[in-house]
Amino acid sequence: MPADNAALTEAFLERAEYHGVQALLHERLCHVDGWPAAMLQRLREQAVAQAMWEMRHQLVLAQVLAKLADIGIQPVLFKGSALAYSLYGNPVLRARGDTDLIISPADKARGVDALAALGFVRFTAASRDCSSYQAAYTLQVGGGGGHTLDVHWRINDSELLSRLFTYDELRQQASPLPALAPHALAAGPVHALLVACMHRAMHMETPYYADGVAYFSGNRLIWLYDIHLLAQALTEEQWDEFSQLAERKGLRAVCLDGFERARACFHTALPDRVLAALARPGPTESVSAYLNASIAKRHWLDFWAMEDNASRLRFIRELFFPSASFMRGRFPDAKVKWLPWLYARRVFEGVRMRFERSRRSP
Repeated sequence: MPADNAALTEAFLERAEYHGVQALLHERLCHVDGWPAAMLQRLREQAVAQAMWEMRHQLVLAQVLAKLADIGIQPVLFKGSALAYSLYGNPVLRARGDTDLIISPADKARGVDALAALGFVRFTAASRDCSSYQAAYTLQVGGGGGHTLDVHWRINDSELLSRLFTYDELRQQASPLPALAPHALAAGPVHALLVACMHRAMHMETPYYADGVAYFSGNRLIWLYDIHLLAQALTEEQWDEFSQLAERKGLRAVCLDGFERARACFHTALPDRVLAALARPGPTESVSAYLNASIAKRHWLDFWAMEDNASRLRFIRELFFPSASFMRGRFPDAKVKWLPWLYARRVFEGVRMRFERSRRSP
């Protein structure tokens, strides 16, 4: 590595933050000679800040899970926090901004009331129930910033993808997560790997935000490292179960693409029989077609996945004309609150975002 260089350090740290690997890099590089001192110091500062957040976040999660257990609700954690406490040697190494959990749709009202009693406030108001199956709730902690829970009652907001993994299915195969809290449950290894591959593919067209900037790519290193670690942890029996579920869920192509990318980055060892099963010729899977489609086509596919015409009409109305509360929440700093102007601004920003996609994509 070259000597300390301010521009190089900033560019390196910017990419590390986007990819969510600051703490991982600090762990790997802090004892390696030849790296610029300023770069290592900045990585150390970011790792320490992440560790402080993690300690507070664990306390918040333990309190939430205990409260929900008291009223008979057993959420299943998945993605970042679930993997942080099951796969990573230190949860600090799995950077994330919130915790994803899924509850039974029947428990939605009671769960929300329990979070409100603990001081959580809904982060954004959803404009519709027919195509929004999750909501973010944030607790502001003195000296500790915000701690956000992304509460799902279906696995995904997409109408077509929302039924791929139900709460009951995930709960049946869930694993205890004692490193986090006594009441913590995480999606089982097979489901966790399938969800990780699906989540990565989802962001090929759906933006991921880092410091308010929209990026279109599923190839964040932290997501690929999740896939790598999950693949290394599966037993032979679990690989067989994985292959069967990938076939049944229509995720063969999605998983194969994620595996190939993880292997390119981390030399992930993968069973030949699994790769052959995923690569087997056949008609295009509906899930793969959806995840490889543009945003406009995804809306079209979600529209036809609705259960009835009333839901479809509501979907169309709220897609093009979300509620006033949603629009004012979407643009809280707008100087002009006139609703038609906010609708026009929404269209303009959508066009601008798509125009800048190629420049923003890493």
